[in-house]
This record gives sequence, structure tokens and C-alpha cells, in this order.
Amino acid sequence: MEDFGGLLMLGFLWLVFSLMSRGKTQQTRRRPGSPLPPAPPPASGDATQREGGRLEALLREFERALEQGQATGPLGRPSTVRLPPAEEVEERDSLEAAPVVVSLEEDVVRPERVRVSEDDTAERLVARRIAAGAKRSGPLTRADHLAFDQRIRQEPADATAVRRLSVEQLRRAVVWREVLGPPVSLRDRER
Repeated sequence: MEDFGGLLMLGFLWLVFSLMSRGKTQQTRRRPGSPLPPAPPPASGDATQREGGRLEALLREFERALEQGQATGPLGRPSTVRLPPAEEVEERDSLEAAPVVVSLEEDVVRPERVRVSEDDTAERLVARRIAAGAKRSGPLTRADHLAFDQRIRQEPADATAVRRLSVEQLRRAVVWREVLGPPVSLRDRER
């Protein structure tokens, strides 16, 4: 089936090129200013003949458009001024330049590395911890108890005491609860 499609494509290309070459021979026989002859009316034959007629009409339209394009210049303007060919206008100077070699190698001066021993810092940390533990681990004397007693007595006696609210403050609290609380329909009914 694939071979048949390739043959069909080759046949179609042959048809297009043969129609184009026939159109060129007809074009050389007639004058350039004369209009193209009208396309023959589509035949009432089978589907392939009608399709061929449509293709021929399409090619005639292409020829007409090409003839009109030759009479005009670029962008559809009348071609009164001829432009020089691109070879005569192009710049012939080379953009290449001689390479310049620059050395990026420089001597890098770095300071001497400081030798750090983690063992020294670890030994100092262990010594500090032992000293702090020894300071806390001794038995408490009567003087320690008295110092602790003096420190806690300086704080207020009752840090949990709540001041009494006035009637006006309680009334405002109830109003704010009504405003900010859930609607009455969503409150729990525990009565």
C-alpha cells in the first residue's frame, strides 16, 4: 500500500509539472500583455476528470498571479527603478581580526593556613563543664538555704491574685461576648 501512495504522488507531481510546462509553451506563443484565454468549462466526466479540470484552473490562476507579479516590484509597487544585484552591494570587508593573546595566569599570594586542633578546643570545653558541675554538685549549707529564702521572698506573695471587676466592666464583657461569640442558634443548649 505504501508503494501505491508513492506512485500516486509521483503521478501527481508529473501532472503538475506537465501542466506548468504546457502553460509556459502557451505563454511564449501569446503576447505578454494579452489576457489569458478563459479556462475551458469543467467537463461532466468522472471525478478524476473534474479534479483535473479544477487543478488546471488553479494553475491558470497561479500563472495570472505570476504575470502580474513580474509587472510589479517588491511589495507590489510598480517596478520603475531597477535595484542593483546583491553581489554588487554586499560588503567585501572581512570581519575577522588578528587574534590577541592575553595571558590570564597570575601568581596568587595566599596567607599561610592556620593549624587548628579540635582536640585543644574540646579539652577546654570539657574542663569548663567539669568546673561548672563541681560548683553545683557540692552539699548545700545553711547559708545556701538562707540565700534562696531571701531571693524568693523578694517576689510578690500572690502572683495569681485576680483583681475584682466592676459592674460596668462585667456588663461590657457580656456585650462583647454577644457581639464576638457564636450566634444564639449555634450555642449549646445544656439546660
